[in-house]
Amino acid sequence: MRCLLAVCASAFLAWADAGLAAGYDAEDMEPVPLELRGCAERISPERTMVQKQRVKVVSDDGWVRESSRTMYWKRFEGDTIKVLFRVDEPTSEAGLKVLMIKSEDRDPEIYVYTPDTGRARRLVGSGASNSVLGTDFSFEDAMHLQSFLDAERTTRVDDADVAGHPVIVLETMPAPDTSAYSLIRAYVEERYCLPIKTEFLGPSGSLDKTFVAMRDHIEEIGGRWIPMQTVMYNHKYKSRTEFVVSDVEIDVELPDRLFTVAEVKKSN
Repeated sequence: MRCLLAVCASAFLAWADAGLAAGYDAEDMEPVPLELRGCAERISPERTMVQKQRVKVVSDDGWVRESSRTMYWKRFEGDTIKVLFRVDEPTSEAGLKVLMIKSEDRDPEIYVYTPDTGRARRLVGSGASNSVLGTDFSFEDAMHLQSFLDAERTTRVDDADVAGHPVIVLETMPAPDTSAYSLIRAYVEERYCLPIKTEFLGPSGSLDKTFVAMRDHIEEIGGRWIPMQTVMYNHKYKSRTEFVVSDVEIDVELPDRLFTVAEVKKSN
């Protein structure tokens, strides 16, 4: 598994097992093209990444909630990826943390730490549909953006055009008994190796969410393309979450202990 969407907000994660839905004819599928199979290697950090993010959640009635957070990302042996989010502001939420761990040979682990309880609660089962730190992202949404190039569950369909730019279109059909979606469609611009737009369709085929990377705010940092501004539109609830990355560091030293449950429980 590779961290494809380096925004991670952006690097969120659906390390969930997702097989092909019944009735989908495998003989009609076109494999994910080789030029995209190498995308993760071209944009993922070799070892680590740190991001400072400003997050704004806007509701249908105009209510706005703003926060800032730090994201830490690290690749471990055995292709294990660990991501830690820490809320820095506002003061009332400072210290909230989410730790996500994914290894090739085991189910994903998600821990949520709240300072008022001093405990790191592990999410299991239906917890993947929960919101990530009060945003319009669920854990499933975030996990999907980390792994949608997995050939076993993602296929290429007809190419398309987004805002005048040609894109490769990839479709993922999650397992119906574990996902909130019937289909997830990504529009990938080959130059950046990034999904410029990702659509999440509900069980009835309705467009539930759309995740957009702002093309004018994609920057090359350390030889990697990083989306500095992204938006998740929640069509069901008529809300949106805006992410702005203010600072990025790639392949800096991050201690392994930072990504342990014991360290997450500390109130730093």
